[in-house]
Amino acid sequence: MHLKSTLSLISGILFVAAFVPYIRAIVRDRNLPTGSPDKTEPEKATWIIWTLLDTMTLTGMFVKHTVNGQIVGAVLGAWITLVLALKYGKPGWKRLDKICLGSAILGIVLWKVTHNPLIGMTVSLTLTFIGALPTFASSWKDPSKEDRTAWTIFFISCVVAMFAIPRATIADAAQPTTFFVIETVMVIILYLRPRMLVQRVEFHLDQ
Repeated sequence: MHLKSTLSLISGILFVAAFVPYIRAIVRDRNLPTGSPDKTEPEKATWIIWTLLDTMTLTGMFVKHTVNGQIVGAVLGAWITLVLALKYGKPGWKRLDKICLGSAILGIVLWKVTHNPLIGMTVSLTLTFIGALPTFASSWKDPSKEDRTAWTIFFISCVVAMFAIPRATIADAAQPTTFFVIETVMVIILYLRPRMLVQRVEFHLDQ
């Protein structure tokens, strides 16, 4: 098997594997009261948007014959997580959530009107990043709400996927690059933010 094909397969397996601790954490914490410390509460809006857009991206990549292992793993895991998020996720919809969801729906309509899979992929991936904003904001406020192990494996999958890009084209590179940026931001937040919060507490204690 070609090296890049092997890396693509490994990336897909890692992406699916990353959902395991995340899903386990959601199920484990499902009976804890909302807002409990260290409770994993996925953002409903983010997962609705990511699931819709990942499915759109997979469809566009299928049409362009550029499907890779990572996007297949992402769609499979996203649908499972979405079901759990709707049942056990963080309740309520903030303005940012509504704006992101509205943008996602607009992107779907635009793709339908243009009938251009490349335009659809570009729009869906742009909105995928926008859809991550509620989770970025929530994680920055309280990083304990997300499972760090899961996001770390997501990040590793993205690094592998970047090496698996076969050609420097939008159809081949846009999806793994977008995912890489999102996971990088999340990993930075989940590893750096807790230290910042500890330092803030220590600073106040020293006053």
